Amino acid sequence: MITEWQDLQRTEVVPALKKAGIKERQVWANSVGNGFEFTVLTPFEKWALMDGPGPLVTALGAEGAARLNANLRRCIEVTRTFMTNRIDNLNIAPGNALVMRTVVRRIQPGKMQEYQGIYRAEVFPGLQKAKAAGTIAGSTFAVRGIGAQAGEFTTTEYFNKFADLDAGSPLVAAIGQDAVDKINAKANLLATTVQTIVRRRVADLSF
Repeated sequence: MITEWQDLQRTEVVPALKKAGIKERQVWANSVGNGFEFTVLTPFEKWALMDGPGPLVTALGAEGAARLNANLRRCIEVTRTFMTNRIDNLNIAPGNALVMRTVVRRIQPGKMQEYQGIYRAEVFPGLQKAKAAGTIAGSTFAVRGIGAQAGEFTTTEYFNKFADLDAGSPLVAAIGQDAVDKINAKANLLATTVQTIVRRRVADLSF
């Protein structure tokens, strides 16, 4: 069913989304985490876009979209949809990086701004150094919203190849172990790590 789902995405969903005017969409497959799981990321600017019929209906018509969705559902065991708000001024654009390593954390109530302050002042400059050194392709900081567990946020590092993970922490390489230990001593009082996931970009389903 995975192969069938990917074929449907490649031959029908992607062309329909492009026809409907969707400008960006990223598909990632878990390499470390829940098996046989895909993550689809589609940016959108405002809720009002959801008042329309949806991109598949726009591109294929109601009957065509219903047929395609029925075929897709046969390949899917479970889905989960939620919003996530990327903090753009803490974003280092990753381009078409192959690998993402995402850490999911749960923040203590009322501590998000304090955590972001530490990240902005101490972590983000180190990641910018890592980007300049070529040890990461990019990074993002995003706060999960409607549909997700309350109080969750993610930090993601992007890499051009899996071999880059063998080098260890790019932040340690950029600013040193002592500096990272001091950051963690403060940050770990504010947030708890829930999960770390490594994913591979599915290039022919992304645009």
